[in-house]
Amino acid sequence: MSFNINRRDWLKKSLIATAGLSAASTYIQRAQANPTVRRELQMSLSPDFQLENSFVGINPPVVMKARLGANENPWGPSAKTKEALIEAVGVSNRYGMQSRAALVKLIAEKEGVPENYILLGAGSSELLTASMVAYGLKGKIICGDPCYISGNEEKIPMEKVPLTKDYQYDLDAIAGRLNGSQSLVYITNPNNPTGAMLPADQLTAFINKVSDKTPVLVDEAYIDYAKNPKTDCMVASINAGKNVLILRTMSKLYAFAGLRVGYAIAKPEILKTIAPYCSGGFDISVPSFAAAVAALKDTDFQHLTLTNTAESKKYLYDFLTKAGYSYIPSSANFVLFPIKMKGQDLMSKLMAEGVMVRRWEFDRQHWCRVSIGTMDEMKAFAEAFSKIAS
Repeated sequence: MSFNINRRDWLKKSLIATAGLSAASTYIQRAQANPTVRRELQMSLSPDFQLENSFVGINPPVVMKARLGANENPWGPSAKTKEALIEAVGVSNRYGMQSRAALVKLIAEKEGVPENYILLGAGSSELLTASMVAYGLKGKIICGDPCYISGNEEKIPMEKVPLTKDYQYDLDAIAGRLNGSQSLVYITNPNNPTGAMLPADQLTAFINKVSDKTPVLVDEAYIDYAKNPKTDCMVASINAGKNVLILRTMSKLYAFAGLRVGYAIAKPEILKTIAPYCSGGFDISVPSFAAAVAALKDTDFQHLTLTNTAESKKYLYDFLTKAGYSYIPSSANFVLFPIKMKGQDLMSKLMAEGVMVRRWEFDRQHWCRVSIGTMDEMKAFAEAFSKIAS
């Protein structure tokens, strides 16, 4: 990205950033000491809370035709997941010690790491919050702009680095900024909201270069939608002994947005850093444990979701192209594209048509992010967008 900025604007922005960093540092200190403040931070990093805030002042229509604002899986949960949930209700009078252990064992086998490299959470938002508190106490979190956390500078002490002209993380610029004042590098891969994916070899080289001095958190919420999730993820760097913390959620591919299961992968000493600020899986219910085990084993449903997602995404790509709109090629289950009107106006008008999307504003441009839904939902979006944008 290129920005034209004069000295007066630069000084003004620098003073605002400094004041914001001080306020964010104070907030993180309060979050360390007060579970209520940590909960507030977790809510601000939660898709539910973000979605609710995005639609403040918008009266939702009676009939929702297309829920395309939260990157959920519209085809799940699977039949096997539902069966496991129902069966587990009968044993939910017991605590989930064995169920928790079974899930950790399965995840460790799936990821190819020892069991003590896994830390469970009630969704990855809980683990992300714990990471922001643990490392925010030590220094700034350096991240791309925009990325999943970049709008939370009032709560998290952060340093934001603009994306490249093709909306990718500028790894060289991030590495060049590291000077000891940063406690953590935060990278979402694929990125949210852009959907862009860093090549594994580039990210691995970056990790090899910086992680010995500054740990790297790789938020892989959407890694299951990548072309080669096994080789595109950064688990190999963890097994190589690097200071890498990976966050995963089952809310996307596995359709667990409402069941709340996520996990972190890292060396035990890194997990111990964030563990004091999260439940470690003790907030997950016995039915959710059982459902997670079933969902992880249900490869047929995973394949069906990926196939359906690809078909719906192609439909959206084709529609946008025919309508004269460009888009950022996405490796996730959403697509971001620049729009020709204010994002709030578009979002309000689409909601009036029964279609939910999300909006962004960066790089001097308004953007619309559309989650990938069923084919009927994509057609509903296309019809409503054509009516509004024509």
